[in-house]
Amino acid sequence: KTKGKVLGTLSVASHSSRQFIDEDVKLLTTIAGQIAIAIESAQLYEKANLAAQQALASERRYREIFESANDAIWIHDLDGNIIAANKASEKLTGYNLEDLLKMNVKSFLSAESLELAEQIRHKLFRDETVEQPYEQHLIRKDGIERILKVTTSLITEDGKSKSLQHIARDVTAEKEMQDNLSAAYQKLSEYT
Repeated sequence: KTKGKVLGTLSVASHSSRQFIDEDVKLLTTIAGQIAIAIESAQLYEKANLAAQQALASERRYREIFESANDAIWIHDLDGNIIAANKASEKLTGYNLEDLLKMNVKSFLSAESLELAEQIRHKLFRDETVEQPYEQHLIRKDGIERILKVTTSLITEDGKSKSLQHIARDVTAEKEMQDNLSAAYQKLSEYT
């Protein structure tokens, strides 16, 4: 027994007929208790090992999804220093991953975009509703401005805010097409 739970039985036999004395019973009970503790420890170790394997598998799946996502995903600490980014972030920003991981988001956001990012951040910290995705502007390494649809999440650890995760999609071409359609519609309505 361990913790009042029976894990198994210990059977002792003898070739000759004999009566077990109290000392024999105490010794066997002690041995059985030690065996029960060893079995329980092995079961706990097995469960912990299985949980660790499942956590590693889950982390690998998350990493694969993160790396292969078509949308740019980057994570930065509370000071704006990028701590993780995927390949799509490279394509979006024009910076390679090695450079991105040495950068601060201030490097590719305009003053107006930084102000919006700060507003979103404060709302997330106060657990206020943030309408997402929201539009944000990014300045690529080559100086070209891109229009993004961004979803931002606060990452907490042990109840404390640790970082922010952004998932962004470049919608510049869509916005240009909408503007062109609006302009064409405007001209068409002038003629009618």
